[in-house]
Amino acid sequence: MFRITILIFCALAVAACGPSKEELRRQQLLEAQRLEQARLEAERLAAERDTRVQARLNEARDAWNSADYMSEGDIDSIFSGTITPELRAAKTYFVELELQAAKYNYGERKQSFVIVGMRNLPSSEVYRPLFPALQTGNDTSANSILEFTLKNQQTENRLGQLVEKDDGHRWVAATLNFKDYDLLATMQSSWRWEPGLFEDLSWYISPEKAYEHTTDRALTMQVGLRFCPIQRCRMEHQYRKHPISAVRTDVISVMVGSRATGRVLAEFVREDK
Repeated sequence: MFRITILIFCALAVAACGPSKEELRRQQLLEAQRLEQARLEAERLAAERDTRVQARLNEARDAWNSADYMSEGDIDSIFSGTITPELRAAKTYFVELELQAAKYNYGERKQSFVIVGMRNLPSSEVYRPLFPALQTGNDTSANSILEFTLKNQQTENRLGQLVEKDDGHRWVAATLNFKDYDLLATMQSSWRWEPGLFEDLSWYISPEKAYEHTTDRALTMQVGLRFCPIQRCRMEHQYRKHPISAVRTDVISVMVGSRATGRVLAEFVREDK
């Protein structure tokens, strides 16, 4: 009997120490307020992202329609080290690159392309000063950098054509490899980036449609670049006798289209920042 009394007393004591009904209601109200605040914050961030994405798409489309691309003066200004009002305001500059079509892949029913003027560096060791957050070790995808050649030194060959000098200077934009990192959102699911060194971009389309768009060799890729203005985002190095001036760059948008028809076929955009 005494043991039963002790157990009843302990049970009553535990119950008395628990939260009251009023306290439970208060906790429930606080949790509901927290969830509502989280929902409102998520909606705010989503609205900001949608506005940012639309603005970047509009800017890219305007550049495509007007062919408003970087001039040699723009390039010289960026590599001069001067922080111009445009760089300070994080202006997006646009360049246009040629797309070289690979042989149609009937097994995977895709048309792949190589981007002319872009170099894929599987090891980023030389660019570690520009990208200190890059990983080390065996994960090569975390060490992958892309170089876009903005300007190079040229010479005239025996046919009167301008070609790159064997030891000519290159001015390049260095960026994280958006083919491996999930940096760009696609607006058309039939276009996908290709990891690795030999292909860059694929279009999942029938061979007839692929031939229709590749036969005139008029497909190009427009890239929107935002350059880091500060001095530590610049460096000099050498690659196969080529002196290289490099600047750290973010890719803001990519558009693929045909200059023969003026039609835009694919759009990619960076959603963050």
